[in-house]
Amino acid sequence: MRKVVLFTFLLSGLLYLTGCGLSDDTVAKVGGAKISAEVFKQNLSRRFGPKDSYAEVDSAVKMSLLNKMILNKMKAMDGEKLGLEDDESYKADIKMLKSRMLSNRYFEKIIVDKLIPESELRAEFDKNKEQVKASHILIAYKGAQRSTVNRTKEEAAAIAAKLAKRAKNGEDFGTLAEKNSDGPSAKSKGDLGYFSKGRMAPSFENAAFALKSGEISDVVETPFGFHIIKVEDRRTNPAYNPANFDKEKLNLKRRLYPSRQDSGAAMWNRHSEKLRKDYDYKTIDENIEKIAEAAKTKKPGSGADGFTDEERNLPLAEWSGGKLVLNDIFNFYGKRFRMLESRLKSKEALTQEVNNASLLDIVIQDAEKMGIDKEADIQTQMQNAKDTRLAGLAEKHEVQDKAQVSDAEVQAYYDEHPTEYERPAQIELWEIYVTDENLAKKIARKAKAGSNFEKLATRYSEDKYYQKKKGYLGYKAENRRGAVSKEAFVLGPGKIGGPVKYRNGWAVFKTGKRKEKTLRPFNEVRTQVKNKIQNMKSKELRAAWEKELRNKYSVKINTALVEKI
Repeated sequence: MRKVVLFTFLLSGLLYLTGCGLSDDTVAKVGGAKISAEVFKQNLSRRFGPKDSYAEVDSAVKMSLLNKMILNKMKAMDGEKLGLEDDESYKADIKMLKSRMLSNRYFEKIIVDKLIPESELRAEFDKNKEQVKASHILIAYKGAQRSTVNRTKEEAAAIAAKLAKRAKNGEDFGTLAEKNSDGPSAKSKGDLGYFSKGRMAPSFENAAFALKSGEISDVVETPFGFHIIKVEDRRTNPAYNPANFDKEKLNLKRRLYPSRQDSGAAMWNRHSEKLRKDYDYKTIDENIEKIAEAAKTKKPGSGADGFTDEERNLPLAEWSGGKLVLNDIFNFYGKRFRMLESRLKSKEALTQEVNNASLLDIVIQDAEKMGIDKEADIQTQMQNAKDTRLAGLAEKHEVQDKAQVSDAEVQAYYDEHPTEYERPAQIELWEIYVTDENLAKKIARKAKAGSNFEKLATRYSEDKYYQKKKGYLGYKAENRRGAVSKEAFVLGPGKIGGPVKYRNGWAVFKTGKRKEKTLRPFNEVRTQVKNKIQNMKSKELRAAWEKELRNKYSVKINTALVEKI
């Protein structure tokens, strides 16, 4: 269990009816469930990035995405009918997700919103309203960030001062940047394109936005060195939209909070103590000690299952409206139990785990009292999470669990399909690779005249890896070395071949022994055969299940709204 002190937020075609009767905020209705326009936009955003409009996205692409969402909703609804909401892993996952969402939103409201007022968020947002188009000349020095030059800082400052004077006296700025600037922008004559505030080092940004179009700055120092800046143009950022302020608030808070993190942690510690007092929180020390002693007797590696039901349900802390038992801590750690195992044996360490876990539960309780769990975006995220997990459990129930394969099936498939598990014929190869065709012809003549092939490979081959192996490639199938192996199979064993065109050069080769194709032993391919049968079964089961779902649930799509979004 961890303290809640960090500002970390979470953020196949179908047959369908026309969308008559659907509301303006609903893109589709599956049975009695709706898929809202907002959820559809969120899915589009994950694929195409956040935008005000997705009108330019092809209609077929939009419909394909929506059809996947509809099918996922059907699977989730089937999961409900199968009673999979009672699955313990599902309940633990949803509880954990809800805790994370509510605690993050709670921390945002209680701490972050007090540290970062709305006016500051608006000011930060409005930084993107204007853009400048600028070029620069960078003179770096040894020790500056990303610098590869050896000049001293004093030498760099002197060079920059002279270049600034020359630029202001009318010399072409682009030419000066191309010939003198350090860093990649020199190739584009110093051009940095358009940028908004928040993109550059503060001193660079302040200087650039203080200039008028056509003006050149004095020397400006940043961690990268010394700059001379020329502003080419100023404009309103075409991506700036005042209506996006509410959507961007979370990102703005995340950007501004790190500089206030220490203050936020101190505020949170004070608030945590107040919460414990308000909820009359207390640990049950005798039970914590009992569990710590019991943990010392458990067999290493036995995990949570090594504890009795009585121990797992022993109350370790209580407060007004709630309590914490050992099993609550186990559920939080889940498969990460090994991280907890040693801490269970120490009363002090276990007490800390109890305090942290209880605080999270109290936070959730307080968040629900504030109505955070009723906020629209939280409910939408929770519903999406439930659908995704239920759909996954339903898929496992209807497909994966039913696609099990017996040993007899594996053996039978292997016996009936021997050609699928043959090891192809192979031929032993040595190769000399060069990029010059005339040299390749010369090497081929020498090899065919009886010169030692391995010595020729060591002397001439430009493939350094195989040069060290004296040109030896080992045994290769006909399709494993391009034209080389194809020609080798034509010539047969004990021959010199080439030059043949290979990659960006030419290859001369020698063949050795040939191995005929053989059937790979069953034990060698057992897993491969089993996986293939499982995949085939899964594909058939999934297709049949999805067909059944389409027949079971009616679908209406608001095509006009989909086009409009």
